[in-house]
Amino acid sequence: MLKRLLLLLLTGISSALNAQFKNDNILYTTIDIKELCTALEANKGYLLLDVRTKAEFDDTATAASYNLGHLKGAVNISARELSTRIAEISAYKHKPVFIYCSHSQRSRRAGKMLADSGFTKVFNVNGGITSVYYHSLYQSPCFQRLLETKNPYNFISATELCKKLQSDHSPYLLDVRPDSAFRHISMDAKENAYGAFHRTVNIPLQELRSNWQQVPRQREIVITDIYGEDAALAAKLLCEKGYKRVSVLIEGVDRLIQSDEKEVLCKRSMYQAPVSYPILSTTEFARQYQQNKNVVFLDIRSREEYKNAHTDNWRNIGHMVNAINMPADELQQADKIPGADKNSTIIVYSFGNSPEIYAVADGLYKDGYTRVQVLAGGIFNLRWTAGNEKGYAWLKDLVTDIPEQNQ
Repeated sequence: MLKRLLLLLLTGISSALNAQFKNDNILYTTIDIKELCTALEANKGYLLLDVRTKAEFDDTATAASYNLGHLKGAVNISARELSTRIAEISAYKHKPVFIYCSHSQRSRRAGKMLADSGFTKVFNVNGGITSVYYHSLYQSPCFQRLLETKNPYNFISATELCKKLQSDHSPYLLDVRPDSAFRHISMDAKENAYGAFHRTVNIPLQELRSNWQQVPRQREIVITDIYGEDAALAAKLLCEKGYKRVSVLIEGVDRLIQSDEKEVLCKRSMYQAPVSYPILSTTEFARQYQQNKNVVFLDIRSREEYKNAHTDNWRNIGHMVNAINMPADELQQADKIPGADKNSTIIVYSFGNSPEIYAVADGLYKDGYTRVQVLAGGIFNLRWTAGNEKGYAWLKDLVTDIPEQNQ
């Protein structure tokens, strides 16, 4: 998830992150994706506004994993163009407008824009269209009617994949990440920290282009990778070769890692983790923290980023309360972590899910720190969860020193 959001920022939509949550339920109303169908039923004469790019809306984006379909009847005006095209939806100024994008960052920016322009019934759909797949909502009658796509393949959530793997008709699992990543011998510490489900067959995407005949036609195929991009390309390839039952694990193993084991019931039993230290999703961390607050937050970002002085303003989003800031390069030279001993519970985090947090965790574990843990998705994902997942708003109180423009 985070990689997608960072790509949006790096391609010129950095203002989507600024002031990302402070307008919630003030300038516009936020609703959970699971409540969308009920809300639409209760607000007749509504407008669905999709603020992704036209290519995303049409399932023609260059990045195949961005092609997630759209909601039937939605009007598509990208967040970038909304300020100059807002007159096109002026008839809905006092009618319900439900805004969505991929992960509910651009939709927040659009929601503020509409509210500032006098729209009085604006709703932000938390989680965006990706959450339709995360929560397996595509199986509900409502979303079966609402969701439209040109993709010849399907997306599947980790939760639904677990159910299939535990059934009598388990699908053929094809992982198309590079061989070095699958075998955990990559130069990238994060790639090495990401495992796979039992009985997964690895055929890297480049090899699959010429060796696709190795994949059995008679079985359902579920394709995995790290982020979902190569898997989507592989699914498109197999469909072009005549395969009929092909699905992609939504946003790959990266999303699985950031999912809660209480929702993905086979995460600890059928997923093979190649590292000895725990990698916690935000909600897993939240449960653990409520039971034991005696932890050391180790922030491995640069001094500038920790102090909200990074030249990329969107990176300046505060830090965990009472965190110890030791940049990754300094940790390699340090003899010990101030305020921690080898038996302390240490939560390693960064801005997001960078390779450095895994390299640091590896090093600390080898140095004898027996309770080192990684917060998958970092401080960005913790704030995102607080703003988008019901019941976790309290997590925002664990983050302090957030600049006004990024609250």
